Amino acid sequence: MSLSARGRPAPPDRPRGGVGELSGFLFAKVRVAIWHRGYLLAAVLLSAFVLGTTVTFAKWYLAEDGRLGVLHFPISCGWQSQREFISATSLLHLFQFADAGYVYDDLVKRDPDCAMGYWGIAMSRLQNPLYLLPSEDDVDIARRALTAAERARHTSARERAYIAAARKLFPESKIPGWHERLIAYSLAMETVATNYPDDREASVFFALALNFVAPSGDSISRERTKAAELLLQIFSEQPDHPGISHYLTYCLGHEKYQPKPFERTTMIKPEQRIVLAVFAFFALLGLGMFVTFTADLRSGGSERTGFGGPFVLTATDGRVVTDRTFRGGYMLVYFGYTHCPDVCPTTLMTLSQLLEKLGPSADRIRSVFISIDPERDTPAAIGRYLESFDRRIIGLTGSSAEITAVAKQYRVFYRKLPFENSDDYSIEHSSYIYLMDPDGRYLTLFSPDQSSDQISARLHEWLTVPRSDDAAAERVAPDTLATSGSN
Repeated sequence: MSLSARGRPAPPDRPRGGVGELSGFLFAKVRVAIWHRGYLLAAVLLSAFVLGTTVTFAKWYLAEDGRLGVLHFPISCGWQSQREFISATSLLHLFQFADAGYVYDDLVKRDPDCAMGYWGIAMSRLQNPLYLLPSEDDVDIARRALTAAERARHTSARERAYIAAARKLFPESKIPGWHERLIAYSLAMETVATNYPDDREASVFFALALNFVAPSGDSISRERTKAAELLLQIFSEQPDHPGISHYLTYCLGHEKYQPKPFERTTMIKPEQRIVLAVFAFFALLGLGMFVTFTADLRSGGSERTGFGGPFVLTATDGRVVTDRTFRGGYMLVYFGYTHCPDVCPTTLMTLSQLLEKLGPSADRIRSVFISIDPERDTPAAIGRYLESFDRRIIGLTGSSAEITAVAKQYRVFYRKLPFENSDDYSIEHSSYIYLMDPDGRYLTLFSPDQSSDQISARLHEWLTVPRSDDAAAERVAPDTLATSGSN
């Protein structure tokens, strides 16, 4: 057999005829092609394996686990400590304080210079001061943990700000008392959230601190309203966050219609850590792609925005309206659907009572009901539905894309829940009333748990301020929209 110039077997001569000879020729050609291209094929397969492993590791690293939720909280410790910190902090948000403490303890035993691990130990000892203040043993452990955090080497300016805020809760002295400590902590966390606006966890812990200092049982306090605003903004960006769903119930009540919290998960086991180490090895080979998948952990990943914005929807009489249609008057916006069993009709009844209580001042209010069920809620169906309430409430709907867009503008959570063995469904949704000023800017929000008297008192804060009617030229008479039923 002759050899090629490269030392490999030369391809056989082309057969002159016969099926068997032709098959043998083709097989030989394939074998030679694989022989010549073997290195390239191996490189392609290895690259695909490395990149695939990196993708898997990146997703697992970001804690994309439906049982714990998804948490973005980068710290300056190593990747294994980061992973454990994410799991522990997710458990902290889920009120699994003891389990969170165990994971934080394991973290600092393995990585004694990880400052945020000690911060986590202290916060797990705080538990939930809304219901029970920490014991003296908890306070003592938290103090010692924060002292260790202040001495740890692996830390950053942002992390030191977290630790300094926690120190307000657990000072070396027993003075001041807990109320003063909680106020000092909320002010410190406000500073952290302000100085690091891209750190969503800073805003989450600031919102929680606002609930700590809000007057007990006062669902219309400014602290709870501010906390709800912060949490709704973050929830629209991170709907799988483990804590926001039940933190919202602290703000303005309304527990039944808040999204359900995630279930707890089991702790990280030693064999899982071994697998993690293997993934880490391959992740280093694909560092560029790993950075791409974790880019949202870096500062500047997203911008903070408010509530409301431009929309184009359809009124009950079929006319197309926009957000500018309602300029010149204050606007109360509520999202619901006509098949809603309880909270939607209750809220619309509250709005009807509110308009009655306002008397002549109601002429300055545009009450708007936007359906989140465009499949069933046609303009005619909404018109018939609103006839049971106040004719001044304006019903709007649109296509699925239009409703999705406006719900996103207002940070409204909703999802369809199909009934078992049926084509029917209900919709789980957040349920707040948004107040917009005559220029379409957001002012505040209310919960359906608040009475019409409470909402009326808050509204008078704005309605008593003199203002000229400078509505845009596009504006349509709201009375016409409200009284135009279904045709």
